[in-house]
Amino acid sequence: MSSLYRKYRPNQFSELVGQDHIRGSIEGMLKSNQVGHAFLFSGPRGTGKTTLARLLARAVNCVGKKKGVEACGECEICLEIQNGQSVDVIEIDAASNRGIDEIRDLREKIAFAPARSKYRVYIIDEVHMLTKEAFNALLKTIEEPPAHAIFILATTELHKVPETIISRCLRYQFHRAAPDKIVTILKEIAVKEGIKLDEDAALLLAERAEGSYRDALSLLGNVSGEKELNATNLRVLIGLPSAEVINQLLSAVANGQPKTVASLLKAFVEEGLDVGVLVRAMANNCRAQIFNSQGSDVSVTAPLLEDLLLALAKARHSIDATSLLCASLISASLTRENKGTQVTANSEPPASTVTDLSEKEVQTAPSVDTVSATPVKVDDSGAFWPSFLAAVHEKNHALYAVVSSAHFEGVTDDKLIIAVKFRFYSERLFELKNRNLIEEIAKQIAGRKLVLECLVKADLDSGTNKEEAPPLAGPSSKCLRHAQ
Repeated sequence: MSSLYRKYRPNQFSELVGQDHIRGSIEGMLKSNQVGHAFLFSGPRGTGKTTLARLLARAVNCVGKKKGVEACGECEICLEIQNGQSVDVIEIDAASNRGIDEIRDLREKIAFAPARSKYRVYIIDEVHMLTKEAFNALLKTIEEPPAHAIFILATTELHKVPETIISRCLRYQFHRAAPDKIVTILKEIAVKEGIKLDEDAALLLAERAEGSYRDALSLLGNVSGEKELNATNLRVLIGLPSAEVINQLLSAVANGQPKTVASLLKAFVEEGLDVGVLVRAMANNCRAQIFNSQGSDVSVTAPLLEDLLLALAKARHSIDATSLLCASLISASLTRENKGTQVTANSEPPASTVTDLSEKEVQTAPSVDTVSATPVKVDDSGAFWPSFLAAVHEKNHALYAVVSSAHFEGVTDDKLIIAVKFRFYSERLFELKNRNLIEEIAKQIAGRKLVLECLVKADLDSGTNKEEAPPLAGPSSKCLRHAQ
């Protein structure tokens, strides 16, 4: 029961769901007997790339076709390919066979005619994992293959495949499955397996699968020991947080209630549940609110969604993902508390959700986004900022593009204070390498050690600085330049 996705893998083109744009093109080639020599299937995981590759291998080699383009599924060739026993259909996992030696071996063997079939079909899965040298070795073979050879490359990361390979293949982009189509398939298979699956539970599985047919069937297989599934017991079985917890956390973060966020997270972690799953569920909830709204609360929900996605991205490379995600949620709520944002997860936003920092000083504790000291100009001539910008421009052009869009607030005895419009710019400035360079340049100009502090002002006009910055060289000089 745990391998439902293998048990119900499509055996005909007509059974392939959600990829009609690809199926029609492939069937047209087979009808006209003009099959290409190289195909590239790209798209998210679990959408049918390898399945279609096997169906195509059967269709071009079947000797028992009665009509149409579908393989008969009964001849020896079809059965061998279906059972993975055909010597003429070679599946290669590029993740574990990614070197030049494996591709050289392929090039040596491809010259030999097929043993039993009309075509020798090479299916290379996760082709983006090949090394640069392996791609170079594969290029000539794909460009001028023997008449009896067909290549089918599959990848989930098309951007990692060289353009030279892409340009020599017929490329097809697979789409994520729509939730309603996954729900339909889950219900059909549940009936066949004797599982009572209600609508809410099926929709929950579809959302958790994130557009992957395979993941949806794997999840159903994992909980198939229960003969009756509803949303309540399904959440417990697959470790999903309740809708109540998701909404409470979203509301607490959006309203700037860090103590409530910390309390909810503590209870969630003590139950032994996965905080990563919780944050992904919160992100899905935000995305659904954005798509279902008419723009009324997007100004509040979109920044919250961005914070959640950034936290998930950072957690992938963290040695303690749970702690990092908890800290990110608390930090996001602290930021909103400092800015005075007052909204609920499902309420209309106020007319202004960001405090106007240009009209009053921030009275909260110092952080990445705020400072408590009153800025003081280094001197009346304002010579510090132009000199600072010129030095940054000389040392690091990429950092200069960010710094030059900032507004110089001034300095105190031990701080350099600037303001940026976006939180992303603040995080970029506080990267260790960039911060060290900024503080070193500031020390050289001011003659004393200055610690970088940064304000985030949503209403900042990058042209508010009157000091002239040194121009950027090249066509990009029109971007991120101070207005005179």
